[in-house]
Amino acid sequence: MDYTLSYDPEADFDRWYTVGTGRAIASWIRSGDRLLELGCATGLMTGMLVDAGAAVTAVDRAGHYLERLRERALPGVDVVEADLSVAFPDGGDYGHVLATSILHQIPDPAGFVARAAERLAPGGLLHVTVPNPRSLHRLLAVDAGQLRSLDEVSALGEATQVSRMMSAEEITALGHAAGLSVVHRGGVLLKPVPNAEMESLPAAVVERLLDAARHAPELCAMSYVVLRRA
Repeated sequence: MDYTLSYDPEADFDRWYTVGTGRAIASWIRSGDRLLELGCATGLMTGMLVDAGAAVTAVDRAGHYLERLRERALPGVDVVEADLSVAFPDGGDYGHVLATSILHQIPDPAGFVARAAERLAPGGLLHVTVPNPRSLHRLLAVDAGQLRSLDEVSALGEATQVSRMMSAEEITALGHAAGLSVVHRGGVLLKPVPNAEMESLPAAVVERLLDAARHAPELCAMSYVVLRRA
């Protein structure tokens, strides 16, 4: 079953990952940069990238998500419907390629990273985020017996078609195999409890936990790795 038919990425707490990731990526963007966003969903992050000055090619397999993106009427955005587990859009020479919160759902992550690297211009950056197996909330869940191990996919993960947990070290290795070098490793959102409990927190508290990510990136809910093509 296609989880996107019932999952709204802007209504769910996951929207905070998108906001935090968008802010982190925006700091790398310069006006006029060409950017390929793989798995853009409804365009919440796309708008942040446009505001940062990027010309965006936004790709997703869910046509109903892309309709919501088109309704935003963002300038300089080319919208493409494609199943990224099968094929990428043609073309290359992008200054940035984004694979945020998608690689853990792809059957062939090594092939995916290799294809993403081919779309980069020399010196271009691949931005990858994945759920962190060793995030604070997962460590505490193992302590409480709510997860059997740090590699276990949670019930929420299974519902959103997460096929595996992936570490930042695995992302780094996939990048090296594709000829990319790591220029940054960080994290998004220091999260002590599951989404349902996080949702009850005031927005100001969540903002503080987004800011806290820089102090303990290895414990954040999402790992963020930036890789550069030579």
